[in-house]
Amino acid sequence: MNEIKEITPQGMFEDLMDMLASKMAGYKPSLTMLFEELLNYLMLKEREKFLAENQNDKANGFYERSLALSFAKLNLKVPRVRSGNSFRPSLLPPPWKRINKDYEELLLAFLLNGYKEEEIKRSLRALKLPFSKEALDNVLDLVREKLQAFLTQPLPSEWFAVFIDAFHAKMRTQNGQIKKITLFSAVGIDMTGFKHFLGYWIYIGSESLKFWTDVLKSLISRGLTRVLIFVTDDFSGLREVIRKLFPCAHHQLCLTHFRRNLKKDLSKELYQQVKEKLEQLKIAQSVSEGEEIIMEIADLVEKEKPKKAREIREKAANYTAFLNYPKKVRKHIYTTNPVEGLNRGLELMRLELGGYFPSQECLEVNLFVQAVNLADKWQRRPIPTVASMQHELRQLFVLRYESEEV
Repeated sequence: MNEIKEITPQGMFEDLMDMLASKMAGYKPSLTMLFEELLNYLMLKEREKFLAENQNDKANGFYERSLALSFAKLNLKVPRVRSGNSFRPSLLPPPWKRINKDYEELLLAFLLNGYKEEEIKRSLRALKLPFSKEALDNVLDLVREKLQAFLTQPLPSEWFAVFIDAFHAKMRTQNGQIKKITLFSAVGIDMTGFKHFLGYWIYIGSESLKFWTDVLKSLISRGLTRVLIFVTDDFSGLREVIRKLFPCAHHQLCLTHFRRNLKKDLSKELYQQVKEKLEQLKIAQSVSEGEEIIMEIADLVEKEKPKKAREIREKAANYTAFLNYPKKVRKHIYTTNPVEGLNRGLELMRLELGGYFPSQECLEVNLFVQAVNLADKWQRRPIPTVASMQHELRQLFVLRYESEEV
């Protein structure tokens, strides 16, 4: 008789990654898929524990079962044993039982609060399910593996826009100290108008040329090599590194951050005049008109902040880069707003956790789930105005990079 081959968690994970590579190349796993793999993984670990305690029994493959949640239907592979009804995964609701929000919150709690046992215990008690410290460790192992795959998967080489923004928070470090950290996240819009989460970098201290060189080289090593425009805040050192590593790309400094910084630096009366000029800049008809407006802003700022005015004149091309593109897409590339949705989700979680992240692992797990959830929404449809301008953007892309090759 042929022996039934046991499927290991590592094998399941490798199968998932192979499937993603072959069928979903360049795309991110959805939250639905993450929930499916989470439950499949935990049920498999439960069977492993059962068989270790019942050594006369054997694994007996899987049967398929769907589980309807409010946002999706999960297609599960439920593990069996040869002795039949002696084993049933405790986390799997009976077929006749109606699934309520408590169960969905439990799944989210496993992902978001796997590092906080009390949160899981409360959810499990409400559902009258057993608690297992081992199950929590299994969840974190799975999420770590998926997070690593998520952050290292290959990227398409050509992008319309790449946005980089910062989220400031506090985090407990490994030695128990609570320190200020900066989380830099990157989001891209591809040449067809779809948004993608590209990666993140946690940094303690002030960013530097070396830091930004490492960040951009990490994206290059994954395949991202040709970008039409970067949109970022005015981070120290980043302008120089983009110019060096992506010499053909435009670099737009976020006008939203620019306005906020000027509001802090200037008197109320002068800021109102500058604000009006910034609104004119957003609807300028050409790069030359935009540069004239930037010079007018610099003249106003010079009345109170001469050094700041010199910086604005020096960076005029970075404040007007978006005007090199068709009018329909300009509103998407003068601000880092595509990253702000991610930051809002992290801010809500930070407040819920008491004002700081208890560990780097906690921050990374939350970021991963936020990113996967957003990717789920982003892949439903492209940004309409960008998608409608694909031909024009492709022409700009070819002209820019053909000139480079020549």
